[in-house]
Amino acid sequence: MVQDAHNLELHLYKELLDSRELEVLQIKNNKEKTHESIRNRSEFIFENGTLIINRVIRADSGNYRLELYRSDGSRTFKKHLPVNIEAPIGSVEVSTSCSSNQRSVSCSSDGDQIIYSWTLNGEILEQGPMNGKTTSQLDEGTDGNISCSVKNHISHTQKTIRVEPCPALDWFCWFDQSDPCYAALGDNLNLLMVLDARKYDLIIKRINNTHNDPVCRIKNDRMRECDLYNNRPEVTVINGTLIIKRVNRADSGNYRLTVYNSDGTETFHGDLQVIVEAPIGSVEVSIICSSSGVMRVSCSSEGDQLLYSWTLNGDPLMDGNSSIDLDEETDGDISCSVKNHVSHTQKTIRVKPCPVSEVFVLVWCFQLMVLLGLLGGFHIYMRHTSGEKREDQKLRIRRFRERQEHAAEDS
Repeated sequence: MVQDAHNLELHLYKELLDSRELEVLQIKNNKEKTHESIRNRSEFIFENGTLIINRVIRADSGNYRLELYRSDGSRTFKKHLPVNIEAPIGSVEVSTSCSSNQRSVSCSSDGDQIIYSWTLNGEILEQGPMNGKTTSQLDEGTDGNISCSVKNHISHTQKTIRVEPCPALDWFCWFDQSDPCYAALGDNLNLLMVLDARKYDLIIKRINNTHNDPVCRIKNDRMRECDLYNNRPEVTVINGTLIIKRVNRADSGNYRLTVYNSDGTETFHGDLQVIVEAPIGSVEVSIICSSSGVMRVSCSSEGDQLLYSWTLNGDPLMDGNSSIDLDEETDGDISCSVKNHVSHTQKTIRVKPCPVSEVFVLVWCFQLMVLLGLLGGFHIYMRHTSGEKREDQKLRIRRFRERQEHAAEDS
């Protein structure tokens, strides 16, 4: 409050909510007087004019006013200071849960005015002020280290856990929904029928437009006379929901639900298309450099109804194809994202400019050798041909001279 409190008159007030005030500290004639609310947990140091309150409590929060006076009673100083007491961050707890199409990661901690932030493998996800608990939504295939950082004005801590792709999930659909019902092969499928199956009689049948459509009759929340699922033990009815554990491809099809009152009158009927898809498997990315100056990057994965998309250094490329052609000088991180209606995953690899092709070098060397051989052969042929011509010319000249000599002798 002051550099030296000796021989000063000092008053410290705490303003209360009902416009009253409480004199917390009084220094006069080098004597200290404190209010009973802090008397047993405070000390005042005259040498540096500091009031120390030990073990502060929430009630210590408030607006404080300091006043200094001269020996003649005139005030020389007046200043306000708001004091906020916050509970520090306690232990941080991070939990994960999997639901259809997404993973939820929740973070909770004790403390006041908490601010949460998230990182996944060192990259920032989201942040924002929330009290008590915050949740981050991730893809169900997320794999890596996720950290929840919690802080307020007086403390900071964090916790990191390892998250792995979600195991088999539960998929929820209901009759008469407008979109098809998609479920992952091997996961659990929940078909919502009614809120209370004990009040109604239910009939589910697969629609094949024949007179022998398989039927499942449900009464008192139990399946009776059911040939729709061939009495599979993993198919049950609980609280008006038809539960199919470990769905298979044969569970795909068009279904119709009819609901009857106890007097036999129909109250509802709705249709539902069920499509079972194999989820995305591991993604593999490969690179082939051709002699024509093209780098072809290919992506492959197991699963049904696959959709591919590509990014290069974060920028989107062409969607829809499992392979893409790039310039041979391409350098950067290329990602292949693969998804269908029930899963999604991706893989990123580093691509570098194509090296000089050994095959291309060999072909070029072979072509050069053939060319040199042809040139050498042509050169030898020309020399041989020109030599023969010179010999013929010499022979004709010699014969011409011999004929001239014989003619001179005869004359």
